[in-house]
Amino acid sequence: MKIASIGSGHMGAALGKRWAALGHDVMFGSRDPHSERIKLLLEETGSNAQAGTISEAASFGEVILLAVLPDAVEQVLAEAGDLDGKILINCTNRYDGRSADEEVRRLAQNARVVRAFHTLPWEVLANPQYEQGTATAFLSGDDPAAAAVVARLITEIGLDPVDVGGPDRMAKVETAIGTLWGVLAPRFGREYSLSVLRRQEPEADAIR
Repeated sequence: MKIASIGSGHMGAALGKRWAALGHDVMFGSRDPHSERIKLLLEETGSNAQAGTISEAASFGEVILLAVLPDAVEQVLAEAGDLDGKILINCTNRYDGRSADEEVRRLAQNARVVRAFHTLPWEVLANPQYEQGTATAFLSGDDPAAAAVVARLITEIGLDPVDVGGPDRMAKVETAIGTLWGVLAPRFGREYSLSVLRRQEPEADAIR
């Protein structure tokens, strides 16, 4: 699969490296794709990675990860242009009371937006393995087919995808996780995570 990461900071780099290592073709979109920082990132990521401008990355990717700072969202999506049914994974966050989900849905032209990865620190994305179990990555979206693709990409890097439904439900999850972060991060650091444990539904034949 062709995956573009618009943003090459901690989040974009961590996920891009993981997906490239699994054999996906990754392009990092940057305003300066020839910078020394991007050259180093490409060396670290390997032969499945390349870099381009934001518009080149948007054209390249079947799936596009939006991993930029909140103040850059509007300009970056304007540069990306018409996304023409592409899957856009929104992992941005805002801390000023505005909804990062509503903003991206409003600005992303014709994209199939899925909200994911934003409830996890980049350190967990880079190394999601825990002795006690698998960390959960919450996702939401109005397009079931797009959400299923993102869930598969989540599973591939060793996380447990939990689709919480639409944007309203995700907003409640974000509030709960933000509250827990304020309590638990000072104790456990940035690499603590959450896991949703659920029982497997019994087979129909077994309950007859």
